[in-house]
Amino acid sequence: MTGSVVSFADLIKRGVLVVGDGHRAKLNELVGGGPLFLRAGALSDSGFDWAGLDAFHTDLQLDNKRGRIGDVVITTKGNSIGRVGRVPGVAPDFVYSPHLSFWRSVEPEVLDQGYLYYWARSERFSSQLRQLAFGTDMAPYFSLRDQARLQISLPSRRDQQGIAEVLGALDDKIAANSVAKRTALSLAEACWVRASLTGDRMVPLREVARLDYGKALKASERVAGDVMVYGSGGITGSHNIALVDRAGVVLGRKGTVGSTYWASGPHFPIDTTYSVVPLAQLSLEYLYFALKAMRLGEMNSDSAVPGLNRDDAYAQMVRVPSSDGIADFSSLVPDLMRAVDGIEGEVTVLVRARDTLLPLLISRRITIKDAESVVGEVL
Repeated sequence: MTGSVVSFADLIKRGVLVVGDGHRAKLNELVGGGPLFLRAGALSDSGFDWAGLDAFHTDLQLDNKRGRIGDVVITTKGNSIGRVGRVPGVAPDFVYSPHLSFWRSVEPEVLDQGYLYYWARSERFSSQLRQLAFGTDMAPYFSLRDQARLQISLPSRRDQQGIAEVLGALDDKIAANSVAKRTALSLAEACWVRASLTGDRMVPLREVARLDYGKALKASERVAGDVMVYGSGGITGSHNIALVDRAGVVLGRKGTVGSTYWASGPHFPIDTTYSVVPLAQLSLEYLYFALKAMRLGEMNSDSAVPGLNRDDAYAQMVRVPSSDGIADFSSLVPDLMRAVDGIEGEVTVLVRARDTLLPLLISRRITIKDAESVVGEVL
């Protein structure tokens, strides 16, 4: 794959690339009924969250600030700087906020939009971002002027499309698995609601579950691996520790107070979490959905650092289903949660393959043909 290195400024001047930022909205514009106002906080590493966004009035005239399907979107200010997303085909009508920039190829013969997206997720982009946006003592800011100074390598159009198609196949499968996981969890939650409605007896959590403290990790245990670690920051990287090789429920004690995770496969709860152990009658799956339904995040202790006191959690009431309700729940939900476990295992493999291939393809250390062989093995 041969190609040239060009600046964004050159691509903009040639009419190949459009780079823009968002609209500084006024309160009297956000009266609802029109396009959504996409703030930077709605873009995370897992994509866009369209729920709960403010909306403009119906007469808004901001076509040059409106999003389009396929736009590459970058957060440009503050702690979230450098997050990258691509506007999906199911996106609603929306307008960008000032802390977002969009990149849009208007000459796909020169610059493939899919290739642009994956380049933006590579070290080739992030290293330039660090140099351009973190050059002062002020809060990091990635201005349009800075973005024009970016240098991008452009292989042939065929190779750009090949890179986008190989990585896109993995991302498409990851997205499909995410939908399947959400569907399985929704069905399982509906079964929990139905089962809980069959009971008329409420008991404190301490009668049906034990909350064990997670382990504090030593510095020597904090090395790369394949174990999902559940701590104050939620699900993080992997560590060299004794595995919990069965599914479990992990409850946030500090930091992500009250957050409840279904921990598939090898996992480890650290000292800012509780590990949930069923005592009698109610299964781990039932307790998972019961804990998610509690508003435990609002139960901070009086300490300086917000936390979930174990005695406070134990005092929360859990509805016990009838014997028929338990039997019905147990006949369906364990299989659904095992399906969730399988989906998460497959996603782990897909994400690892994508994250391995992306830098190799962008830097041209692997051919597209070889990358296609790798993808064929994991799909």
